[in-house]
This record gives sequence, structure tokens and C-alpha cells, in this order.
Amino acid sequence: MALTLDFLLSPLFVKDRLRAVTNQVVTIVLVTALAVSLSGCGLNDVGGGGPVSQNFDFRQSYPWPISTPAAQGLDPARISAGLQQIQANPFILSVLIVRNDSLVAEYCASGIVNENDFRVFGVSASITSALVGIAIDRGIIRSVQERVLNYFPGFDTTHLDPRKQEWTIEHLLAMRSGIDWNENADHSKDFNSQSNWLSTALRLPLKHSPGDAFVYTTPNANLLSGILARVSGSTTYRFAETNLFEPLRISVRSWATDPQDVYLGGTGMRLTPRDLARFGQLYLHNGLIDGKQIVPRAWIQQSITPRNGQNAVKGDFSSINFGYLWWTNDDGRDSLIIASGFAGQAIYVVPAKNIVIVTIGDSEVTQAQGDANELVIIGVVKKYIL
Repeated sequence: MALTLDFLLSPLFVKDRLRAVTNQVVTIVLVTALAVSLSGCGLNDVGGGGPVSQNFDFRQSYPWPISTPAAQGLDPARISAGLQQIQANPFILSVLIVRNDSLVAEYCASGIVNENDFRVFGVSASITSALVGIAIDRGIIRSVQERVLNYFPGFDTTHLDPRKQEWTIEHLLAMRSGIDWNENADHSKDFNSQSNWLSTALRLPLKHSPGDAFVYTTPNANLLSGILARVSGSTTYRFAETNLFEPLRISVRSWATDPQDVYLGGTGMRLTPRDLARFGQLYLHNGLIDGKQIVPRAWIQQSITPRNGQNAVKGDFSSINFGYLWWTNDDGRDSLIIASGFAGQAIYVVPAKNIVIVTIGDSEVTQAQGDANELVIIGVVKKYIL
């Protein structure tokens, strides 16, 4: 057999490292990862070992149309070079690429199959952002300018920093609440001994006045989940299942809760890479999928509008910014929006190229190693895929 490029990229050659998505040869493997932890998206799970994961039955995944990289206008030689880089880095567990709404590449490390689900850390926050937009569209939240404390009427504000009266939903979405927080520190001592984590979050001290500074703070997204539970009259999971997961034909297979059974908004979800790609596809198409406007188009645009005055650099991404629980990188035709988690769990959406990329890195590492791994993944994505 001649060693053609198609053969070198085929499951026969790559063996258990490159899984065919059907019986046909998938002529590519992709590599992508998001390392946008800027000052956030770290390993921090508020409460450390405190959250309790709720497991759910899950539906049959969305049946992705299958194609090849070449058929969808991607350079097979460039992808082949990227595949070599992926295989050289065993911390990359899964990568897939969707181009023109077809699955053109899917990579799974040894021992992993495409139905494996992964804990996606900060990617959960981007899903929470979509749920807030849906809630505003349904009229159960009036606007992002609503005051946060109005949604916690039983909360004792005695001795509360008066600046917290200014908190709006927008402050939480844009990570500008002013809470004194280090995303990479261990905050379990602040939460594990408490029975009400929402009240604990509301009492965290302020370092900045609301709106004055960007600091990635997982409790901001957790508070948003608490608000969603209150306004929906149910749970955040049930609201998400009805209004987002079921219409998209995806499943969250596990989701962590606090001691009062409130689902965490900033971490704790587990999904498959294919379901993550479907969520990314929703944002690629401005909230419209299968003829249904699941998330308002205007909300998508608000969510991906940069809200920090100055861009930052993260590895090979030179224009990193932040919207409403989504990261952005403005780079011409390579401009993308990113749902980012720890150590390489990421969804990259590249509108100008009609591409969605999902990467999963090994999260069983230290914070420092996870950050380093993210930079490697970013470099491969930038060099070989974008």
C-alpha cells in the first residue's frame, strides 16, 4: 500500500489514537486548546472537594454529518503536521474540528472514545452565560442592569459593604464584581465549612468597586446560577435542560451542586467533546440552530463584545479580551471566541472560517502544569488549524 497522505491520517495508520467518526476515513486530526485562563479559568472549584456531582440520564448525541478536511477546504498537509504535534503531547486527550457544520476531524488519545465525557471547569460559565440570555429573552430577568441583591431578599445585609448594593448582573457576567479573589488559590476553607455558598459568595470582601476592574472570579458565575434557579422557579439544570440542552440535542452528564443543591454556574459540568462542539455551533450561528432561535442573536453579540479596556496576550493569542463569560481574540480572519476551562478544555469558535474546534487537556495536573499545557495547545491550534 502506498503511504499516501490519506493513509497517514487514517485510523488504520494512527490506530487507537485517531478514531474514525464512522466507517469512512476521517482524513484529519485536529489539535486545539484554549489556554485562555488569563487571570482566570483555573483549577479553582469553589469549595475544593465540597461540591456534590449530580449524574443524569443522557440522550442520544446529535448525529454530526461526516466529511473530510479536504472536502471542507482545509489543508490536509497542515493538519497532518498538527496531528504529529498532538501525538507528541500525551496530555491532549481529545480534539475535534467542525467545518461548515460537518465533523471533519476527531482525535482521541489511547483509551478514550468519543462518548467519554469530561469535566470542563470554566467552559461551564459560558453555558451559564447562554442561560442568562435565555432568561432575559423569556422576561424572567428584566436586564443585565438588574441589581444582584434584589434576587436574594432573605440575605442579611447588615454590615455588608455598601458598594455591593451597586452590583448588577452585568458585573457578574463581565467578571467585574470587585471581589477580592485569586482564581488559582485554594478557597475551600472559605466555603467547605459553610452550608450556604451563595450567602458566602455575597459576603466575600471587595478589593475594587463594582465595575472598576476585571478579575476572573468563579463565584460570580455561581451567583448567576442561584439567580437562574430563583427566577425559573426550578433548578438551573431543569431550566438548562428545557431551554438549551434538549433543543440542541446534547446532554450535561453530571453537574456539581453546593450544599443547598444549587448547581454551580462557573464549573462542575461534564459533557462530551461532540456535545461541546454542538454548543459552539450554536454561537457560530448566532443562536440559531435547526431553524430555532435558541439563544437571542442580540445576546450572542453582547456576550462576545470585548468589555476590558485593554487586550492581553496569552501564548500565541495577542488580543485576548472578555465579554459575558466568553473570551475573545480579535485577529482579523483568525478572530475567535472561546469558552475556556482549565488545562485545555476549550471550545474555539471562528466565525470568518465557519469552524468550531474543541480541545480537551488532561486536568489531573497541577495549576502550573495545566497552564503550561494550555500554551502548547494554543500554539498548535494557531499554527496548524487557524
